[in-house]
Amino acid sequence: MTAPGDGPRNRGKHALTPTRRKFLIGTGVAAALGVAYALPSDITSGAAAAQDGLDPDTELAAVQEVKQLKARYFRSIDTKNWDLLREQLADDVVVDTTGSMGPKITGADKFIRFLKMTIGPATTAHHGHMPEIEVTSPTTAKGVWAMQDLLLFLDTVKVNGYGHYHETYSLVDGRWVISTSKLTRVYMDPLLSLGLLGLPGEVRL
Repeated sequence: MTAPGDGPRNRGKHALTPTRRKFLIGTGVAAALGVAYALPSDITSGAAAAQDGLDPDTELAAVQEVKQLKARYFRSIDTKNWDLLREQLADDVVVDTTGSMGPKITGADKFIRFLKMTIGPATTAHHGHMPEIEVTSPTTAKGVWAMQDLLLFLDTVKVNGYGHYHETYSLVDGRWVISTSKLTRVYMDPLLSLGLLGLPGEVRL
Protein backbone atom coordinates (compact mmCIF):
# COMPACT_ATOMS: atom_id res chain seq x y z
CA MET A 1 0.00 0.00 0.00
CA THR A 2 1.32 3.44 -0.81
CA ALA A 3 0.90 6.46 1.35
CA PRO A 4 -1.22 9.35 0.06
CA GLY A 5 0.78 11.43 -2.37
CA ASP A 6 3.31 8.61 -3.04
CA GLY A 7 1.90 7.42 -6.34
CA PRO A 8 4.10 7.16 -9.46
CA ARG A 9 3.11 10.59 -10.69
CA ASN A 10 3.79 12.26 -7.35
CA ARG A 11 7.07 10.42 -6.89
CA GLY A 12 8.27 11.84 -10.19
CA LYS A 13 7.25 15.30 -9.11
CA HIS A 14 9.07 15.01 -5.81
CA ALA A 15 12.16 13.61 -7.57
CA LEU A 16 12.46 16.73 -9.67
CA THR A 17 11.99 19.14 -6.79
CA PRO A 18 15.50 18.86 -5.22
CA THR A 19 17.17 19.43 -8.60
CA ARG A 20 15.17 22.57 -9.21
CA ARG A 21 15.85 23.87 -5.72
CA LYS A 22 19.53 23.10 -6.06
CA PHE A 23 19.67 25.25 -9.19
CA LEU A 24 17.85 28.17 -7.63
CA ILE A 25 19.58 28.22 -4.25
CA GLY A 26 22.14 31.00 -4.12
CA THR A 27 21.23 32.50 -7.47
CA GLY A 28 19.13 35.30 -6.01
CA VAL A 29 18.88 38.08 -8.56
CA ALA A 30 20.68 35.89 -11.10
CA ALA A 31 17.61 33.66 -11.39
CA ALA A 32 15.44 36.69 -12.10
CA LEU A 33 17.84 37.86 -14.79
CA GLY A 34 17.69 34.58 -16.69
CA VAL A 35 19.50 31.28 -17.04
CA ALA A 36 22.33 32.71 -19.19
CA TYR A 37 23.49 34.82 -16.25
CA ALA A 38 23.74 31.75 -14.02
CA LEU A 39 25.69 29.66 -16.52
CA PRO A 40 29.50 29.44 -16.24
CA SER A 41 31.34 32.16 -18.15
CA ASP A 42 33.08 29.71 -20.47
CA ILE A 43 29.70 28.34 -21.62
CA THR A 44 28.18 31.78 -22.22
CA SER A 45 31.29 33.05 -24.02
CA GLY A 46 31.26 29.95 -26.18
CA ALA A 47 27.64 30.60 -27.10
CA ALA A 48 28.50 34.19 -28.03
CA ALA A 49 31.38 32.97 -30.14
CA ALA A 50 29.10 30.49 -31.90
CA GLN A 51 26.68 33.31 -32.72
CA ASP A 52 29.56 35.25 -34.25
CA GLY A 53 30.54 32.28 -36.39
CA LEU A 54 33.63 31.53 -34.26
CA ASP A 55 34.45 28.12 -32.90
CA PRO A 56 35.24 28.53 -29.16
CA ASP A 57 38.38 26.38 -29.41
CA THR A 58 39.61 28.37 -32.41
CA GLU A 59 38.89 31.61 -30.57
CA LEU A 60 40.84 30.49 -27.50
CA ALA A 61 43.78 29.38 -29.66
CA ALA A 62 43.79 32.74 -31.45
CA VAL A 63 43.89 34.65 -28.14
CA GLN A 64 46.89 32.61 -26.99
CA GLU A 65 48.69 33.13 -30.30
CA VAL A 66 48.15 36.88 -30.13
CA LYS A 67 49.63 36.91 -26.62
CA GLN A 68 52.69 35.05 -27.91
CA LEU A 69 52.91 37.49 -30.80
CA LYS A 70 53.06 40.49 -28.48
CA ALA A 71 55.60 38.78 -26.21
CA ARG A 72 57.89 38.26 -29.22
CA TYR A 73 57.34 41.90 -30.20
CA PHE A 74 58.59 43.16 -26.84
CA ARG A 75 61.49 40.71 -26.74
CA SER A 76 62.65 41.54 -30.26
CA ILE A 77 62.75 45.26 -29.49
CA ASP A 78 64.66 44.86 -26.23
CA THR A 79 67.18 42.44 -27.76
CA LYS A 80 67.39 44.52 -30.97
CA ASN A 81 66.46 41.47 -33.02
CA TRP A 82 65.08 43.39 -35.97
CA ASP A 83 64.52 40.30 -38.13
CA LEU A 84 62.34 38.76 -35.43
CA LEU A 85 60.47 42.04 -35.06
CA ARG A 86 59.80 42.16 -38.80
CA GLU A 87 58.08 38.77 -38.59
CA GLN A 88 55.58 40.14 -36.06
CA LEU A 89 54.40 42.97 -38.30
CA ALA A 90 52.09 43.12 -41.29
CA ASP A 91 53.79 44.55 -44.38
CA ASP A 92 51.49 47.58 -44.30
CA VAL A 93 51.36 47.93 -40.52
CA VAL A 94 50.33 51.37 -39.25
CA VAL A 95 52.10 52.44 -36.04
CA ASP A 96 51.03 55.61 -34.21
CA THR A 97 53.73 56.85 -31.82
CA THR A 98 52.35 60.36 -31.37
CA GLY A 99 51.64 59.48 -27.72
CA SER A 100 55.42 59.41 -27.26
CA MET A 101 55.96 62.55 -29.32
CA GLY A 102 56.83 60.46 -32.37
CA PRO A 103 55.33 60.16 -35.88
CA LYS A 104 52.61 58.00 -37.35
CA ILE A 105 54.31 55.45 -39.61
CA THR A 106 52.96 53.16 -42.32
CA GLY A 107 54.99 50.14 -43.36
CA ALA A 108 56.93 47.54 -41.38
CA ASP A 109 60.36 48.31 -42.85
CA LYS A 110 59.91 52.04 -42.33
CA PHE A 111 58.87 51.48 -38.71
CA ILE A 112 61.91 49.32 -38.02
CA ARG A 113 64.22 51.95 -39.52
CA PHE A 114 62.61 54.49 -37.18
CA LEU A 115 63.25 52.24 -34.15
CA LYS A 116 66.86 51.63 -35.14
CA MET A 117 67.41 55.38 -35.32
CA THR A 118 65.60 56.31 -32.10
CA ILE A 119 66.01 53.50 -29.57
CA GLY A 120 68.51 51.29 -31.37
CA PRO A 121 71.45 52.66 -29.31
CA ALA A 122 69.45 52.62 -26.06
CA THR A 123 69.01 49.92 -23.45
CA THR A 124 65.28 49.19 -23.23
CA ALA A 125 62.95 46.99 -21.19
CA HIS A 126 59.30 46.65 -22.19
CA HIS A 127 56.67 44.88 -20.11
CA GLY A 128 53.13 44.16 -21.32
CA HIS A 129 50.35 43.43 -18.82
CA MET A 130 46.64 42.61 -18.54
CA PRO A 131 45.88 41.91 -22.21
CA GLU A 132 42.29 42.42 -23.36
CA ILE A 133 42.04 40.37 -26.56
CA GLU A 134 38.87 40.12 -28.65
CA VAL A 135 38.74 37.84 -31.68
CA THR A 136 36.50 39.66 -34.15
CA SER A 137 36.55 37.09 -36.98
CA PRO A 138 38.45 33.92 -37.88
CA THR A 139 41.25 36.11 -39.30
CA THR A 140 41.08 39.34 -37.26
CA ALA A 141 41.38 40.39 -33.63
CA LYS A 142 41.90 43.50 -31.53
CA GLY A 143 43.44 44.13 -28.17
CA VAL A 144 44.57 46.56 -25.49
CA TRP A 145 47.74 46.04 -23.44
CA ALA A 146 48.79 47.92 -20.34
CA MET A 147 52.51 48.58 -20.65
CA GLN A 148 55.55 49.88 -18.83
CA ASP A 149 58.83 50.69 -20.50
CA LEU A 150 62.28 51.75 -19.38
CA LEU A 151 64.67 53.46 -21.78
CA LEU A 152 68.27 54.25 -20.89
CA PHE A 153 70.26 56.42 -23.28
CA LEU A 154 74.06 56.57 -23.06
CA ASP A 155 73.81 55.20 -19.51
CA THR A 156 72.79 58.70 -18.47
CA VAL A 157 69.24 59.71 -19.46
CA LYS A 158 66.56 57.36 -18.21
CA VAL A 159 62.87 57.44 -19.09
CA ASN A 160 60.18 55.45 -17.29
CA GLY A 161 56.89 55.30 -19.14
CA TYR A 162 53.42 53.88 -18.58
CA GLY A 163 50.53 53.59 -20.99
CA HIS A 164 48.54 51.33 -23.28
CA TYR A 165 48.94 49.71 -26.66
CA HIS A 166 45.73 49.70 -28.73
CA GLU A 167 46.16 47.20 -31.55
CA THR A 168 44.55 45.15 -34.29
CA TYR A 169 45.81 41.80 -35.56
CA SER A 170 45.43 39.76 -38.73
CA LEU A 171 45.97 36.11 -39.58
CA VAL A 172 48.27 36.10 -42.62
CA ASP A 173 49.57 32.87 -44.15
CA GLY A 174 48.71 30.93 -41.02
CA ARG A 175 50.31 33.28 -38.46
CA TRP A 176 49.07 36.29 -36.53
CA VAL A 177 50.72 39.67 -37.12
CA ILE A 178 50.19 43.21 -35.85
CA SER A 179 48.15 45.28 -38.32
CA THR A 180 47.84 48.54 -36.40
CA SER A 181 49.36 49.75 -33.16
CA LYS A 182 48.77 52.97 -31.24
CA LEU A 183 50.63 53.79 -28.04
CA THR A 184 48.91 56.11 -25.58
CA ARG A 185 50.64 57.40 -22.46
CA VAL A 186 49.28 57.97 -18.99
CA TYR A 187 52.63 58.96 -17.46
CA MET A 188 56.25 59.50 -18.44
CA ASP A 189 58.99 60.15 -15.93
CA PRO A 190 62.29 61.47 -17.29
CA LEU A 191 65.18 60.87 -14.93
CA LEU A 192 68.80 61.91 -14.99
CA SER A 193 71.36 59.58 -13.50
CA LEU A 194 74.19 61.35 -11.71
CA GLY A 195 76.38 58.27 -11.57
CA LEU A 196 78.75 59.59 -14.21
CA LEU A 197 79.23 62.70 -12.09
CA GLY A 198 80.18 60.65 -9.06
CA LEU A 199 76.96 61.51 -7.24
CA PRO A 200 74.59 58.89 -5.83
CA GLY A 201 71.02 58.31 -6.89
CA GLU A 202 68.81 60.03 -9.40
CA VAL A 203 67.01 63.35 -9.59
CA ARG A 204 63.94 64.35 -11.55
CA LEU A 205 64.42 66.79 -14.38
